[in-house]
Amino acid sequence: MSPYPYKLDHLNELSVKYTGRGMTDSTGIYWCALSGSGFECHFKGNYLSLTLCGGNASKTPDNDGNWARYAVYVNGMRTAEGLLDSFNSYKTVDIISCGSIEGIEADIKFIKLSECAMSTLGIVSVEHDGEITATADKPLKLEVIGDSITCGYGVDEYDPEKPFKTATEDFTKGYAYKTAKLLDADVRAFSVSGWGIISGYVGSPDEAPHKDQLIPPYYTKLGFSYDKFGGDNDPAPQDIDHDFSCYVPDIIVVNLGTNDNSWCTGHEERYSEYVKEYAKFLETVHNCNPSSKLLCVMGIMLDEIAPYMEKAVEIFRERSGFEQIYTMRFTPQDGKLGYGADWHPSPATHDRAAAALADKIRGIIK
Repeated sequence: MSPYPYKLDHLNELSVKYTGRGMTDSTGIYWCALSGSGFECHFKGNYLSLTLCGGNASKTPDNDGNWARYAVYVNGMRTAEGLLDSFNSYKTVDIISCGSIEGIEADIKFIKLSECAMSTLGIVSVEHDGEITATADKPLKLEVIGDSITCGYGVDEYDPEKPFKTATEDFTKGYAYKTAKLLDADVRAFSVSGWGIISGYVGSPDEAPHKDQLIPPYYTKLGFSYDKFGGDNDPAPQDIDHDFSCYVPDIIVVNLGTNDNSWCTGHEERYSEYVKEYAKFLETVHNCNPSSKLLCVMGIMLDEIAPYMEKAVEIFRERSGFEQIYTMRFTPQDGKLGYGADWHPSPATHDRAAAALADKIRGIIK
C-alpha cells in the first residue's frame, strides 16, 4: 500500500491515451487484447502503481503456461516487465515511488507484449497520489495487420529449435513497433501467430488447410482469443465489434501470406484462391478505414507468395478505383542475422525490416 495519500481509480476514470484494442468490463477492469495494447499518460506525483490480472485464455489445458507478458516504460526506458502467472490473486506493479516533497513528472507507457490469442490481461485498478493526463497523439498513425512476425514471436529466443512461448514474444522488438519509433508515429496492430488469408500454417501442403485460423473474419472485432477475458460471464475479444472511429490510421500495413504459403506452395489453384480472398479482405479494410492509405508487404521470412499478393492489390485497385495503395517486398531472412524461436526473425532482422518499411512510408507520405 502507498505510504502517501492515494486514490484508487479504474483506468477509464482517468485521462489516459489508450494503445491497441481493449475494453472495460462491467466491473471496471480494462482488458488489453491485441499485441501492443495498453495505455500512455503523463504523471506528476510521488506514487503510481497498477493492479493487474490475467485472462482466461492462459488457463486452457493446451496453452502450456503461455501467460500474458507486459512491460512498463518510464520516460522511454523499460523499468519493469513480467508475466501474469497466477489467477488466484492480483499482481501489483509499482511504477513510481518517490519520497520527495515536490514529486516527479514522467511519461508512462504500459504495453502488453504478448499476443491476444493465448494471453489477455486486465488492468484492475490504478493507485496514485498525483495528476494523470493523456499524452498527445503522434502526427502519424499506423496500423499493421499481420501474423506471428508482427507479434514479435520468438524475438527473445536465440535458438531456432525452441518452440513458441509468450515469455519470448515482445511486440516492441518487432518490425511494426520499431517502424513506428523510426517515424515517431503511433501504432496499433491486429495480428495472430500462425494465421493467414485462406489458411493458417500447415506442416505440409498435403495437410488440410486450417480454415479456422484466418484473419479476415475477425478484423472487425476487438481481437481473437481462445477463451474469455476474465469471468465466465465475460465476453471473448471476438464477441465485441471494434469501433473504427476511435483510431484512424494514416497508413495501414498488411503483411499476410507467410502462413498461407505453407499450404499454397506447389498448387497454383490455391494461390488463385489466396489472390481472390486477399483482394476481398482489402475491400473490408478499406471500407472500415476509407481515409487510410494501404501498403501491402511481404518477404521478411519468405517471398514466394509476394507476386500473388501484388496481383491481389491490382485487382482491388481496379475494382475500387482507390489509388492510394502500394506494395513492398522485404529482403527475406537467410540466417546471417540470426533467428528467433521456430526460425522466426531475430531482433536484427526486425531492425532491417523496420528501416526498409520506414523508408517506404516516408516516400508515401512526403
